[in-house]
Amino acid sequence: MPPSKGLRPSRATSGNPTDEVASRPCLILGARSFPRDAVVMGAIVLVGTVLLVLGLIVATLVLVVGRSWSGARGTSVVAGLIVIVYGVSLIVVSLTTPVRSLAMGEWKCFDDWCASVTSLTRTGDSVLVSLSLQNRGRREQAPDSPHLWLVLHGVRDEVIVAGLSSRVPGGSVRQLPQIRLVSPASDNPQLVVTEGGLPSRLVIGDDNSPFHPQPGWQLT
Repeated sequence: MPPSKGLRPSRATSGNPTDEVASRPCLILGARSFPRDAVVMGAIVLVGTVLLVLGLIVATLVLVVGRSWSGARGTSVVAGLIVIVYGVSLIVVSLTTPVRSLAMGEWKCFDDWCASVTSLTRTGDSVLVSLSLQNRGRREQAPDSPHLWLVLHGVRDEVIVAGLSSRVPGGSVRQLPQIRLVSPASDNPQLVVTEGGLPSRLVIGDDNSPFHPQPGWQLT
């Protein structure tokens, strides 16, 4: 979904998370629609594929230096086929993954850092949203390039939220300032949190991979 210009909320207030929200289990481990073990395996497959392709490239260069043209051609073809097969697998898994919505208060976790829409109040076309963060680790940590998106008709606009990228102490929950958005319920709006950089985009089954549906919270 192509991102467009950022949106700034029209109002911000503060609040404290409830104990009920803090105790909810993380239902999407590692921020993936696949089980955590499957995504870990996907990361291992990515590392193995990269190492294998790099080895074939080095072998190709050695064969070129030795003027073994047929051998160099063979290893380069194999490397290319591996890249193609991996790329096709990455896209096929993304396109065949079912779209799902998150329940209010359900955590979307990126390893130990989690986010959740804990409540919303709709008044006409205006929606007041409460967003909470959780650190399930033992040490204080900050997320890697987190973003909050308002998704309408397949197009996402970034919502600027104070404190989204701030460090969270280990084993704690933090509620961010409430944000007010204008989005008619008839547009079927959705809020999506993303986190992570380039490596996650290449992992099979990762929510950040190309064409992969992003689980989010409905604002209806």
